[in-house]
Amino acid sequence: MTVYQLYLIGHVVVFGVWFGTDIATFILSRRVLDPSIDVVVRRGLGAAMMSIEVIARLCLPTMLALGLSLAIDGGLLELSASWIPVVWVVAVAWVSLIWTVHRSDGESSMDSRLSLLDLGIRSVICATLYVAGVWSLVSGTGPFLRNSLSVKVVLFAVIMTCGIIIRFQLRPFAAAFGDLVANGSSPERESALSASLRRAQPLVGLIWVSLLAATVLGVTGMLPWE
Repeated sequence: MTVYQLYLIGHVVVFGVWFGTDIATFILSRRVLDPSIDVVVRRGLGAAMMSIEVIARLCLPTMLALGLSLAIDGGLLELSASWIPVVWVVAVAWVSLIWTVHRSDGESSMDSRLSLLDLGIRSVICATLYVAGVWSLVSGTGPFLRNSLSVKVVLFAVIMTCGIIIRFQLRPFAAAFGDLVANGSSPERESALSASLRRAQPLVGLIWVSLLAATVLGVTGMLPWE
């Protein structure tokens, strides 16, 4: 088995985990919003939802590293193979940061700085992917040397954009859920909780559509204007 094949297998496996955990998170979120379920049970479901959701967040840098490694090794990205270890060093550091932020309670100044650092990394990488993907499509001179790959890069940037927006949209969720757990269910608390999650649902749908579209491009490997 070649290194390229290992990257490809990893790419497929991580996609499956990412999509599966996203669906599981969505299903659990519907249960968390269900006022007919006891608040204590919903608290456990909320904790489970956050534990599963972090797996999807860890898949993002892993998928990006695998995709870039495939592009470099397959000669579809104008970078030498010496860049692959650099890609993975950055990916491992980013995964470690995401896990550290997840494990923190978010109350210390260090936790806030780490969360801001993660947001900054996401924003810079997202902007870079947009520029590189669109430039490759419009100019036809790279850095990505196939239009289908350029579109996949732009789709990945769209996914990252949705994730960044969702992060801001879900900020009221923790306070609303904490209020519900501490003080019990009421129409006002249920409304605040559901509103904080439902704002993010259209963007979750866009993430799924983008993932599936990128998968179709990966399977077919070509666009009509290649």
